Amino acid sequence: FLDFLNKSVMGSMFTRYKTPALVNLDFTVTFTPELLRKDLDLGLAAAKELGVPMPLASITRDMVQTLIGHGYTDQDFATLLLLGAKASGMTLEPENVPVSDGLS
Repeated sequence: FLDFLNKSVMGSMFTRYKTPALVNLDFTVTFTPELLRKDLDLGLAAAKELGVPMPLASITRDMVQTLIGHGYTDQDFATLLLLGAKASGMTLEPENVPVSDGLS
């Protein structure tokens, strides 16, 4: 899926950068869930002030809060992948393969 995404118009520097970590379930911290929650809270506060609905941002903020509540505070925010898998009844396993980040 990530190979397809990265080769499409939906791919980005970010998706390519995170691909090795997601494939291998390497959650070395690059950005914590608390920092992501702070940024989402700032964006939602600005949206509220302007009267702009942000339903997906609100749901994302709740998911990040759930991640924090489950104690994933010392890992990367990409552990959201584990939360989504668990909610779907899936158990993910790292592939333990070298994967290009597409940036070099």
